Amino acid sequence: MSADTPAQPSPQGDNPAGPPTGFNPWRARIFLLGLVHTVGTSCYLSIMAMGPVIRVDLNVTAAEFGLFMSMVFGAQLLSALPSGAITDRFGVGWTLFGSMLLMSAGTLWFALAGSFGPALAASFLTGLGYSFVNPATAKGVMRWFPPAWTGTAMGLKQLGVPLGGVIGAGGGVLAAFMDWRQVLWIAVGMTFVTALAWLPLTRKPRAAEGGIQRLLNDLKTVVTNRNMNVICISAIMYNTGQSSLFTYMALFLKDAVQASQPVAAMGVAFAQGASAIGRVGFPYISDVFLKGRRKGITVAVVSSSLVVCAATMTMGPAWPNWSLMVMAAVMGLAMASYAALVLSMTAETVPSELVGSGIGYNAVAWSIGGVVGPPLFGLILDLTGNAYGYAWTVIGAVMFAGAMFMAWQFREEK
Repeated sequence: MSADTPAQPSPQGDNPAGPPTGFNPWRARIFLLGLVHTVGTSCYLSIMAMGPVIRVDLNVTAAEFGLFMSMVFGAQLLSALPSGAITDRFGVGWTLFGSMLLMSAGTLWFALAGSFGPALAASFLTGLGYSFVNPATAKGVMRWFPPAWTGTAMGLKQLGVPLGGVIGAGGGVLAAFMDWRQVLWIAVGMTFVTALAWLPLTRKPRAAEGGIQRLLNDLKTVVTNRNMNVICISAIMYNTGQSSLFTYMALFLKDAVQASQPVAAMGVAFAQGASAIGRVGFPYISDVFLKGRRKGITVAVVSSSLVVCAATMTMGPAWPNWSLMVMAAVMGLAMASYAALVLSMTAETVPSELVGSGIGYNAVAWSIGGVVGPPLFGLILDLTGNAYGYAWTVIGAVMFAGAMFMAWQFREEK
């Protein structure tokens, strides 16, 4: 930590004037930014990967199980704008410390739940904690890293999301050999330790100049920005797909393709691993080869989801395990690699001092997608008699519509 901590730290450790000479955020802070994504994502995605086991233990239907993910995103929807404003006021350190404490409490509650209701409430608390992660980590990137490499830095810290998904998928494998509640206890411990790691980077909160009126003016600046609204409308449709992917991937492989529980969990890991490559690789391409332009590559990646999702209609028990893993990886690359690109576009669209609020506004959008996606997918399953191929195709079409809207409406600066 001392290698990149200023000798005379400015308030928050993220002074708008920029870091002092010699400060190198690539040494440790990029690791800490990615770590909160890793442990935070592993908390709720381990529940998704252990879905077949949890469904039996808690006696819930496939549609009810999808509500766990919807509750995670529902909490983010309610707290998205406040979380961005809180990040702008309290800074990166305090915000992420509190975020990890809330997530550890929510995961602990889920581990102790004995029925659907308490588990649903625990999912809400977990989502509430995660709602602070993206605004705070994005603000850290924009404060600490050079402008020419913000896309790459955003991709590296977002790498924590699929890594957390891989760890969560590992929890799904462990659930075949140990109680799923014990797996969540491990997640609780990791999250609490991560909270403590951010304490050295906490600083005195910035004074709330202008009070509530200043806060409302800041939010008005963000929500009246045309490009921001285009990004947010597209993000709703994008996350409808991503949230469905990670909610139902394990159940899809278990129920429709008749894979074993470990193989189903490994499918989630392959999807997350492929998305990890995309989350870093695509922003790097936009930084190095496209001179910071991100619209075209975002539209191309998300548009491919329709073809990939339609291809699931050909999948069945006759497919060998290796081909299932390849398909899971392709789905992860197409449906879950866009996040760092969209976050970079968001952070670059709003004034630098309002990055937290901008990411918070974007969080409203992707949370709506997260709330709508899993129940929509579950509803299609119920209406079609568990025809997963139809459900995936509808979700792919929604993502394609979002990509076309961005291609048509987003005005990218030269």
